[in-house]
Amino acid sequence: MLERVVAALVGWSARRALIVVLLLAALTVWAGLHVVHTLKMNSDTSAMISDKLAWRQQWDELGKLFPQNNGLLVVVVDGATPDQAEDATEALYEKLALRKDLFTSVRRPDGGPFFQRYGLLFLPVDSLQRLSNSVAMAQPFIGSLRADPSLRGLFDMLALAADGVAQQTGGLAMLQRPLGAIEASLTSALEGKPKPLSWQTLLMDRPVEPRDLRHLILTQPVRDFSSLATAASASRFIREEAQALGLTPDKGITVRLTGSVALQDEELQTVTEGMGTALVLSIVLVLGLLLVALRSAKLILASFITLLVGLVLTFAFASFTVNPLNPISVAFAVMFIGLSIDFGIQFGVRFGQERYLDADPATVLPRTGYAMARPLTLAAVAIAVGFASFLPTDYRGVSELGLIATAGMIVTLVLNLTLMPALLALLKPRGTPREMGYLWAAPVDEFLLRRRRWVLLFFGLVTLLGVGAAYWLRFDYNPLHLRDPKVESMATILDLMRDPLSSPFTIETLAPDIEAAQETAGKLSALPEVAAALTAASFIPQDQDAKLAIISDLQLLIGPTLDQSAMRPPPSDDEIRASMKNCAQKLRQALPDLPAAQALAAALDRAAAADGSLYPLLTELLIKGLDARLKLLSVALTAEPLDLDKLPEELRRDWIAPDGRARVQAFPSGNANDNDIITKLVQAVRTVVPDATGSAVQIYESGRAVANAFRIATITALVAITLLLGLLLRRLRDVLLVLAPILVAGFATMLVCVLIGLEVNFANIIALPLLLGIGVAFTIYFVVNWRKGVTHPLTSSTSRAVLFSALATGASFGSLALSSHPGTAGMGLLLLLSLVIMLTTIFLFLPALMGPPPSRG
Repeated sequence: MLERVVAALVGWSARRALIVVLLLAALTVWAGLHVVHTLKMNSDTSAMISDKLAWRQQWDELGKLFPQNNGLLVVVVDGATPDQAEDATEALYEKLALRKDLFTSVRRPDGGPFFQRYGLLFLPVDSLQRLSNSVAMAQPFIGSLRADPSLRGLFDMLALAADGVAQQTGGLAMLQRPLGAIEASLTSALEGKPKPLSWQTLLMDRPVEPRDLRHLILTQPVRDFSSLATAASASRFIREEAQALGLTPDKGITVRLTGSVALQDEELQTVTEGMGTALVLSIVLVLGLLLVALRSAKLILASFITLLVGLVLTFAFASFTVNPLNPISVAFAVMFIGLSIDFGIQFGVRFGQERYLDADPATVLPRTGYAMARPLTLAAVAIAVGFASFLPTDYRGVSELGLIATAGMIVTLVLNLTLMPALLALLKPRGTPREMGYLWAAPVDEFLLRRRRWVLLFFGLVTLLGVGAAYWLRFDYNPLHLRDPKVESMATILDLMRDPLSSPFTIETLAPDIEAAQETAGKLSALPEVAAALTAASFIPQDQDAKLAIISDLQLLIGPTLDQSAMRPPPSDDEIRASMKNCAQKLRQALPDLPAAQALAAALDRAAAADGSLYPLLTELLIKGLDARLKLLSVALTAEPLDLDKLPEELRRDWIAPDGRARVQAFPSGNANDNDIITKLVQAVRTVVPDATGSAVQIYESGRAVANAFRIATITALVAITLLLGLLLRRLRDVLLVLAPILVAGFATMLVCVLIGLEVNFANIIALPLLLGIGVAFTIYFVVNWRKGVTHPLTSSTSRAVLFSALATGASFGSLALSSHPGTAGMGLLLLLSLVIMLTTIFLFLPALMGPPPSRG
């Protein structure tokens, strides 16, 4: 019945070719216009996992209680000195805070008024005491510079200090560090490589730590989800303001963007560019393969038009069902080309074969339809079932892809049985009919039958090795590993992750109140997998009485000096030059045995001899940061006893919800870019807090959800296809013949993946259930021919059609492997690898497995 119905449909379409073509042309134009005006793209990847999962609901609840932590665009400011890093961050922060139209919130998690006032309280007592002693010893110099904050004041102060220290026993060591720092900055300006002096480093009297050179600004940009770059306006404004403020690498400052928003925007742009390139490349490759496979320009034209019409109609279906598309579902376009062209090649090759057998134009198309009815329908339904198996999964991105691709297979089947014959009837391909099979492959067929047992033994051994290798096949659930590490957002996040306390992958939980939160934080901190656990109470310093006493003594000593307001007028160039010469002379006379003093004296001689145009630069390098440091020190000396009630509202709101529940945040011990670190962190924390959530839990559970989704999809596809084959083929042996090569190819693919170190991840896992459908589509053609009595399957036109169908599909998938986006490239690589293995299995294993055909076709 199926053959008769399809033959009748093909014959009807050929007889009414013009009507069919015009109707489908009108439908395609309408669909294309509808797609252009209605189809949208949603780049919000957070919605790609089902919100019905328990961990996802916990994550969403946390996001609702603390919305200021959602959708962050993080500005990372690095400076050559602590002074530069702080001043640059504060200047940029002030600019961003003014643009309420671009940012819903702008925060400094490691700076701002709170830390400026209470920052000294967070130092250990011994560190604070050393700082106090250092500032106290510098008090005369600070007073001098407050009175004359210029190059003149600096070098006059150094001249006096040289005389004073020279008269003290052991006083030389006190000047070694500051003189060396000033000399280095002065020499850098003379050599054209300016390096500013860090007054904070001199006052703190301790080595510079990496955290001193980096500050963060957390922003929530206003986003446009209809665009691939959702925060384009905010990102552009940040870069423009950084440029306008002179925050550039040539001045020792770098400003970079990262965070979830920047990562998503840059990834989507990379994916889109890769998909666009892959789409163009796959079309070019498919056209070339069509030329070789079909040997007729008109056959190629008919196949290509059918493909394009199917693509437009499938896009239209997507606009009505899953609009807007997500970053995963949009991949169906490239896949559709590779899969849809298979039907065109199969129909076209069979059409050529029927012309070779009997060139009667009145019957050639119906005969083609009759011959292709069962294999083409079975192939389309099998691939559709493979895609439909994605539907019941919790991975919504792939579920929507499955819905679109399932419809696409139905669309392309109908078009190849209506539009394709109508176009062939109108175009009337000419040329001498030729044999479409590969007669030269007859010896291979005979060898496979003669050495049948050895062939089956070889593939059986490969299958057993694949079963064993499946244990070693790993699933990489880290989404960062799918992104290009060279783009700014990724390079920056990887840089941040070297410091556990700036890792984006943390675990969070809610406690009923702050006391319970502190108790939970204490338990988490005791875990070796946790570097630190923070709550609102973490911002209440310890040992406040001892620290406040030190600060109070320092305030009494240096406070009046910092408040000094009388200042000398700015110096002239001649005064600066005279001060330099005097300071150089004093350093030589008073400190002849101090290398730093002699080096500075030599640099001062060079500066005094230089043109006065150098002095503004020296003022910026040596003097500019001093006033800001002294102001910050003045503010820090006003610290008072601190408790939870005195925390700023913005800081309290980051840790305590409106209903009183308190947030606990745990950081990983080690580099969170390592999956083992994340896994151990999540598992360890759950022994204390079973319902913990956070970004670390999100990626861990997302990986499990995706792996489970594809496990369900593969099993569902296998069961559904088996039932379908049983219904249509009605012979258990035939069903097993169709499925056996697919299972062998599947385990062989696992073996190769383990051998070459290719891990399964969020992107390339789509290959596993997808190739089940493709493999069934290819094996069906051979099994149907074998049942009809074909003795040499590799010499038949089916072999040619399957080969070029596989090459076309491989060209489409392989074009993805050339993408600059690692996730897309990995998906294309595994799809291509699996396809090659599948094709090898079908051409070598299946003929040996089938053996001689049944005596009755």
